[in-house]
Amino acid sequence: MELNQRQDVLQSLRSAAGYLNDVIEMITAGAPCDQVLRQSFAVQATLRNASIRMLVYQAQYSGTVIVESSCPEEIKSELKRLSELYLILIQYSNKSEDNIS
Repeated sequence: MELNQRQDVLQSLRSAAGYLNDVIEMITAGAPCDQVLRQSFAVQATLRNASIRMLVYQAQYSGTVIVESSCPEEIKSELKRLSELYLILIQYSNKSEDNIS
């Protein structure tokens, strides 16, 4: 990832860490479940957004390499990376559906 992309993802992750610390403090203080759940969902949403951004940034980078590279090995490597990212995305999607059931 480019520096500005890393900074973008890091900002989201730091935000999620702050939300998670709030959840821990709320549970420690005995806050009502509905308030804790709202904060917990904020953590999850922030992590999901950071993950999506990482996927998008990597896909953009890989797409650029695939289109612009004249080296078959480099293209093959990026295609493999995209395939692995796709598998991770599918596995995560399946786990998310399993958790809902």
